[in-house]
Amino acid sequence: MNQTLAPTPNLKPRISSNRTALTVILAILFFGFLAPVSAETERPDVVFIIVDDLNDWLGFMGGHPDAKSPNIDALAASGIRFSQAYCNAPQCRSSRTSLNYGVYPFKTGTYFNARDEGETKITTPTMQQFFMDNGYRVASGGKVHGTGGPGSVGDSIFQRPRDPKPPAVEDNFGALNPPNDGYALDAKDEEMSDYKVAQWAIGEWTRKTEKPLFMSVGFYRPHRPLQVPKPYFEPFPIDSIHRPEEPGEDDWNDMPEFARRLARTHAHKALHQGLSDHEYMVAYDEWDVTIQAYHASIAFVDRQIGRFLDALKKNPRGRETVVMLVSDHGWHLGEKKHWRKGAIWEQTTHIPFIVRAPGVEPGSVCTQPVSLIDVFPSLADLAGLTLPAYLDGKSVKPQLQDSTIKRSPAISSYGEGNTSIRSEQWRYIRYEDGSEELYNHHVDPNEWTNQAQNPKHKKIKQRLAGFIPKNQHPGLKVQDWYDEFQK
Repeated sequence: MNQTLAPTPNLKPRISSNRTALTVILAILFFGFLAPVSAETERPDVVFIIVDDLNDWLGFMGGHPDAKSPNIDALAASGIRFSQAYCNAPQCRSSRTSLNYGVYPFKTGTYFNARDEGETKITTPTMQQFFMDNGYRVASGGKVHGTGGPGSVGDSIFQRPRDPKPPAVEDNFGALNPPNDGYALDAKDEEMSDYKVAQWAIGEWTRKTEKPLFMSVGFYRPHRPLQVPKPYFEPFPIDSIHRPEEPGEDDWNDMPEFARRLARTHAHKALHQGLSDHEYMVAYDEWDVTIQAYHASIAFVDRQIGRFLDALKKNPRGRETVVMLVSDHGWHLGEKKHWRKGAIWEQTTHIPFIVRAPGVEPGSVCTQPVSLIDVFPSLADLAGLTLPAYLDGKSVKPQLQDSTIKRSPAISSYGEGNTSIRSEQWRYIRYEDGSEELYNHHVDPNEWTNQAQNPKHKKIKQRLAGFIPKNQHPGLKVQDWYDEFQK
């Protein structure tokens, strides 16, 4: 018997419904996986450049009338410069450790180049590790970290090579010697470590990869020894050298005794047959030649940075590019009768801080205080990454759009209890013995007149003192070094 199958009128709608559901599921899976990839492909490449021992003797900063830094000046003109930018510690290791980990020195006890057994080990990731963990290809070369190298994290790591040296009988360099080690080398740029770092950086930049790129590139000069190829000395003839301005009377007259001793001994550097650096420079007529060598070293490193910046004009990965350039701290060349680093005045702490990023108005200036503690959060924020809660600094991204947005003062530490607070207008210093300095930069940019005892500024001093960290990590006291010199 033939049977007629009953019609199935709901079959077609059921199949259509299943297909719709399947389409939705596939779409969710597809776009769920696509979303982070899409975000990653839109992330900018990030280039972080740090220069060693570079103060404000740059053309765009106006720190010295003879400065020659056309390439760094051009970078500043193409982005925004933060005119009130400062280090958080005036020595290499402490400054760079704080910068790369995003943690203040007063929280860890990493105050100096010399290690202290009481320092707290930082367990959170470095800036390089953070970017790698967030999908970036990381390249780190030259002097980036406080150990003097690029660190151990990166898809490409480049150790800074050695530099040529003068003939042994003419080489004055020694870490404990006076900083009069300038020498016009009979060498080509190609032989110098900063040239090789720039060459490595250009090679890494031009590599085409799918991942976004994070680069940290460290240039060594004008770090001592102030020895660079001879042509860089020629624009600075000795008879044209300008020494830093000096006040009409002794700059030490209104400084506390603690500050005078700091200026004279750098707290932890031995005297030279009883002479301080400054006394030695004056006695042996080495002031001008050392200024010449410092200028030459800046001009040399500016040229190498310029070579790298030229390569950045074209992005081989088709991405937007963020560029930041800073120094790890400033440098004295006779101001306050002090040389080198190891103090918390303007010359020791003031640094270049330049950001070039999409949407930033070229040639803009922000006068709000920033410091190196803000580098990590700023670069992460500009890359579109979620900022870790453990970072102490604040991103400068808001100021890139509106430079008038207020920021808190910059904090610099030189040992437990020695703290500088720098606002847009004022610098307040309190030393471990309780002595103080206060300078009004609107009328006294050279910090010649200490206003700490002026009753008119009592409220200003109290307000700035409120930014000094209450619970500073214990560490070696500067007074301990003073006591050592008395033995």
